[in-house]
This record gives sequence, structure tokens and C-alpha cells, in this order.
Amino acid sequence: MAVSRPARLIDIVGLPNSGKSQLFNSLTGAYDIVSNYPQTTVEVARHGVEADGEVWEYADTPGLHGLYIQSEEELAVRALLYAEPPDVIVQCVDANRFRESLLLTADLLSLGTPLVLVLTAVGETAQRGIHLDVAALSRLLGVPVVSSPAPGAGIAELKRVLRGRLEAPVPPSFDVEVDAAVDHAVQIIDSLRPGKARFPRASALLLLENDPSFRDFLTSTLGPLDPARAAGLESLKLHLLGRAPVMIEEKRALWVDGIARQVSTTGALPPRRAGFSETFARLCRHPLYGLPILAFFLGIIYVMVVYVAGALSLLLTTTVTDPVVRGVGRLLPPGIWRDLLIGPHGLLTLGLFNSLTTVLPILAVFFFVFGMLEDIGYLPNLAILTRRVLSKIGITGNAVIPLVLGFGCKTMATMTTRTLKSRKEKLIAVALIAFAIPCSAQMGISIAILGHHGLKYFIAAFGLLAVAEVAAGLLLNRFIPDDTQSDFIQELPPIRIPSLAAVARKTGYRLVWFLREAIPIFLIAALAMFLIDLVGLLGVLKHALSPLITGWLGLPIDMVDALLLTLARSEAAAGLILRMSQSGALNGAQSIVAVILVTMFAQCFANIAAMFKEVGARASLVIVGSIYVLSFLYTAGVHELLVLTSGVLKL
Repeated sequence: MAVSRPARLIDIVGLPNSGKSQLFNSLTGAYDIVSNYPQTTVEVARHGVEADGEVWEYADTPGLHGLYIQSEEELAVRALLYAEPPDVIVQCVDANRFRESLLLTADLLSLGTPLVLVLTAVGETAQRGIHLDVAALSRLLGVPVVSSPAPGAGIAELKRVLRGRLEAPVPPSFDVEVDAAVDHAVQIIDSLRPGKARFPRASALLLLENDPSFRDFLTSTLGPLDPARAAGLESLKLHLLGRAPVMIEEKRALWVDGIARQVSTTGALPPRRAGFSETFARLCRHPLYGLPILAFFLGIIYVMVVYVAGALSLLLTTTVTDPVVRGVGRLLPPGIWRDLLIGPHGLLTLGLFNSLTTVLPILAVFFFVFGMLEDIGYLPNLAILTRRVLSKIGITGNAVIPLVLGFGCKTMATMTTRTLKSRKEKLIAVALIAFAIPCSAQMGISIAILGHHGLKYFIAAFGLLAVAEVAAGLLLNRFIPDDTQSDFIQELPPIRIPSLAAVARKTGYRLVWFLREAIPIFLIAALAMFLIDLVGLLGVLKHALSPLITGWLGLPIDMVDALLLTLARSEAAAGLILRMSQSGALNGAQSIVAVILVTMFAQCFANIAAMFKEVGARASLVIVGSIYVLSFLYTAGVHELLVLTSGVLKL
């Protein structure tokens, strides 16, 4: 039977990287990507679970520091709370950032919605000699508190608490004068729509704190403030000597300090492992020592993809692809049906086996290694390491992390640019993410293509991509009009030893997602290529593009097939290029040109949609159109450079 609204709506909130997605996965049995860095969750994820004959819907939300909004992601979370008031709020309280988490708790208590706290990372704080009294915290706040010393722990206790009767909490009392002003502001808000104003106390605090986004939101939902009511709010602020925002912030901080003093105790000195974690993190972002660490991780990725993934791909090819192709060849005589299945554009050869035996092993190995780096907590430190270089191309603030995240998923990286307040930085970041940064799938297959010829080809190709990225950034920084620059504030998670089981699960999730989405596209693309070849259009197209492909770029004419496949799926094109490279159809220099061309030319439709959403249709069309043109111009220049230097580089 269809349910119009879940019997219980439970929002999971908390600071960025505080364990929200892990808790969401444990409660629902669903899976949302979990990583050890902020901004992993950029949109609200929902999943319904049947419990006690009711449907409970859980919502995993982006990171939130408080109801006073600092970013568009936080604005979306607050809008969700007001638009669909939850029955229960579950806050993940990061024990490593206990005081910062309590600032958010103070705001959530003012909502008057039943609240449950889940203490995460308490094992890490205990290792540093810091202990939190869960019972005392629950008593002082008047809300249930569940301890989760390890990922997935405490779930049974949390479910028991959620099934019980939960009362609305008592909001924190800051100061007699401030509380009186808040009560007066509550009366003003209630007068706008008597009995229907949502979260009046929290709303009053936000109005007194001069949150401009909330004032606009309130007037759009409850109606405009008439002059008398607006004057009433201003008189309250004057009564507080014009220091209402500062006074509220100070009183909230004193409240947090008081709670923290009563529930936290410090014991023994930090153990040796915690010291190593901090030292290693510092070395990762050091301008000198960070470079060899980066080179070490890149070397691990290279070896794993080229040798381990290469061996897996060869094993699958010899045990699955080759026997099936030979068997079909024996069963079917030469002709259209044989070509349809195992021809150059066959459903099995270019479609199914291209995805399963060529692309899948590479992605499996790369996703696993990349997942290890995510869970270690290396990526935010890499963002700081590269900040000085990126500042030269107009990336001076929080746009650093989206560029680094682009090596994982361009779409997610583009969506994280919504946190940027600078329009210039957002445009530069979105353009650079789309231009010459390979996503994880592209990067993994590109490493396999180049690794087939040797390490120097990998270094040359990715070095030239880096040159293109920096040059594009310099030009964009020069010609896009200046505006206010955003501050660089990067939350650094602790360096953690990753759980192999958790990384394996995340890798499996990504591979299942790839297979579910890619295999139908691979098959459709193969069928389309077969049909346009059958009717002769492919030959006409190759003849028309021959001067560009073979003359200007120095590539074999079959590269046209790869470019057509990029319109469907970049991995399909990369898989074809890998097969061309392994068969000898591409030499080392041509493989460099092909990888650079496909990396720039292949535009993921999901990322284009994200670009439209974040920077608008006009800017997105200009960016995508420019990239298509520049991809050919730049690769032509790379081809000429490789021809001129072939004797020196021995390419």
C-alpha cells in the first residue's frame, strides 16, 4: 500500500565528515558513499525502512555547522528542516570536534524537535586520553545520547532509543537579557501567522543574529514583515546595544564551554600512533616532503593498475573473451550476424566484453586504491599541498578541494563548487574540472593505456595535461572579472588506518553502479557503431575526418570510432583505445595524444547537467564548446611537439 508520507521522518545531521553517511548506511541497509574527508555528501539522500509496522524515512544530509548559514549546502539542509519538519533529528557529534559539534547542538535544541545525539570517533579521542561522560551529557542536555566507538557500533542501542517515546528538548538558556529579547522576537514571529510559525525560537535567534538568508526565507514563507513588526525587531537589537549577534554568539560559546567542562576529562598522554597520524598528515601537506609522498602514492596507483589490473584483464580475456569469441566464430558463418556479435563493432566484443574484461578489472583496482586514499584522509592534505600552485590560476579559496575531488568524480566535484561565494572562483573551478582533469574511471584506464608502453609515457601524458590545466587557469584568471575572493578554510580529518572491508564495500558499490549504468550504454553504443558502419556512414565520416585525425593529430583513422564512443561513454572509448594500444595499432607517442584528446574531449552528461545547475546554461555552453575546440587544438600541438622531440625523448 502506498504511503503518502512516512510515519516517521528522521533527519541525520552533523558537521562535515562526522559519520552521517556511515550512520545512514547502518540504519537503512542502503549505501551512500563514505569517505574520510568533508563534502562527500553534497545532496540529501533518502531511504525508507519498515519498522514496527511503520515506514521510517531516513535522510542523510550535507554537513551543517549551525542554523546561521555559511554555504549553499547548509542552506539546503535548513530549508529541508523548515519545509519538512522531521519527527526526530539524529545528530552525529564528532568527539574530535566536540565543542564545535555542541554549537550545532545548541541550534538544534532551539528547534524544539526531539533530538538524539550519536557520539562518533570516541575511540580516537580515548586514544588521546580524552574521555566523554555519555550519561552526564545526556542529563545536562535532556536528550538521549548513544556512543559509537567504531563505525557501525551502537546501532542496536540507537534503534531502541528511536523506537521509544522521545520528548521535545528544552532549549538552552543563554542569558536573562538575551532570553527576554528572544521571547519578544518569538511573539513577533507568531503574530505573522498565529500558531503556524515553524520553530519560532530558532527563527527568533536567527533574526536577532541578522542572518540575511533567513530573513528572506521567512518573509517568503510567512509573509513580509510590516513596518511595525520590523521596527519591533530593530528596537530589540537597540535594547541590546546593537550587539545582539555578538551577545548571542558569546552566550552560546559560554554554554558550550560549560557543557564541555562537565562531561570531558583528560587522562593519559596521547599514545605513539596518534603522534604518527599527526606527523604524517603534516608531512603530506609540507611543500617539500609532500611531493615525494604524492609521487609514492602515484607510483602505487601506477603499479597496481598496470601490473595487477593488467594481469586480471589478461586472465579474463584468455579465460572468457577468447573462448567465447572462438565459439561464436565456429557456430556462425561469416556475415552480418557474426559481425553483429563478434565483429569490430560487435555486441560482445565492443560492448559486453569491452566493459567486463577490459574496463572492469582496471576500475576495480583503481577504485580500491583510490578508496584507500579517501579513507586514509589524504585528499584534504593534498588540497593544501597544491593550494600554492592553484592560487596562481585564481583558485585562492575553498575551490581547491573541488579540483582535487575532480579526480574522483567530476560531477560530485562540480556540485561542491556551490559552497564557493566567489563567482570568479566558481567559474574557474567548474571549467578546470571539466577541461583536463580525468575522473577516476578515465584516469585508471589511461594509466593502463600509457603503462603498456612504459612509465615515461605516463609521465609525459599527465605532465602535458597538467600544463594545459595551468595554462587554461592562467587565461581564465586573467580574463574573468575579479570579485570577492573566498577564504581558504579546509577541515582536516585525522589520518586513519582504513578498513579493508569498508574500502572493499565502497569499491563494490562503485563497480555495481558502473555495471548497472555502463553495460547498457556500451551495448547501445556498439549497436549504433555497427549500424552506421553497416549503412556506410562510418566510412564517409572517416574519410571526411581523415585530414584532421591522421594528418593533424597523427592518429590512426580508427580513432574516429573512439571519438564517437566518447559521446556515449568515455570508458567505452578508453577501452577501445587500450585494445588498440595493446594490439600495436597505437605507438607510444600516439597513445599520449589519444589519452590527452579523450580526456579533454569526453564530457560526461552528468557533469554537464551539474554545470548547468551550478553556473547556468550560458556559462556552461561556453565552457563545453570551448573545451571541444581546445581539445583538438591542444592535441595537435602535442603531436607536433612529440614529432619535434621524438629523437630526444625517444618516444
